[in-house]
Amino acid sequence: MTELNRPSRSDRIGAYLSVVLVLAGVAVAVQQAVVRLLEVAPGTDIPVVVPLLAQATQLPLGPDGAWVPATVDTATVIVADPAAATLFALWAQPLWNAVVVCVCLVIAAVFFVRIARGQAFTRRTVRLTYASATVVAVGWFGSSILTNMTTNGALSAISNYTYESINFDVSLVPFLVVLVLAAMAVAFQLGERLQRETEGLV
Repeated sequence: MTELNRPSRSDRIGAYLSVVLVLAGVAVAVQQAVVRLLEVAPGTDIPVVVPLLAQATQLPLGPDGAWVPATVDTATVIVADPAAATLFALWAQPLWNAVVVCVCLVIAAVFFVRIARGQAFTRRTVRLTYASATVVAVGWFGSSILTNMTTNGALSAISNYTYESINFDVSLVPFLVVLVLAAMAVAFQLGERLQRETEGLV
């Protein structure tokens, strides 16, 4: 690392503080997974948040708690006896989400350390950025499948398979994150190539 590539002291401090925040994020992800697994562990009476198709209802939101018409898009239901596939998804979902988040955060921590050391424009940093985009994409796909297994299974269980709703929610946010990470990877790759060519001229 040359002095030209070496970040300033304040930049290095900021990068290492970011690592601390990343580690705190890992702790939060693990804690949330543990809390959810404790809810699922009994195997019965499991709360599940399910999406609804603009379900008309009434809520006590008016003056002095008066009931007013409302439209509900999500609800928390208690699944007394989930099917085996639903119970599997209920166990797998928090574990999968926690693993994906922790892997992404660890990659982010390594990335910040490399930034602090002035190693931003290197092949390893480029590979880290591509790896993070891959993890987000795979995690998004797996999480979507597990989430829809739990919600559709929960609705089927509480309605005895009479509630006609097959939901497959897909968020575009992870897709945009993947695009941003891929763009960052390309930028770092170009920077690494430019730096290598510049150093070759010196």
